[in-house]
Amino acid sequence: MNLLTLGLIAIVLFVLEEFVFSASRYFWIGGIAPVLWTIFLGYEVVVNAASLNVTDYTLAIIAVIVPYVCWGNGFQRRAVKRRAR
Repeated sequence: MNLLTLGLIAIVLFVLEEFVFSASRYFWIGGIAPVLWTIFLGYEVVVNAASLNVTDYTLAIIAVIVPYVCWGNGFQRRAVKRRAR
């Protein structure tokens, strides 16, 4: 898969995670997308391991960490809104 395509998918996923998936009152619902994303990236890394360099691995690690951060931020934002009501 092309790096640009993966980047676009990642950006869409991060925005959805931050504002849609993590808006649930149940903490685990927002975690479904990051876990699936991690599994997909793991598969891509294993399949393309022979042609990857350090930069690709670094981008993959960042692409795994960011959705979890977005999930936590979105859930925290939702919790603050709920407490303010």
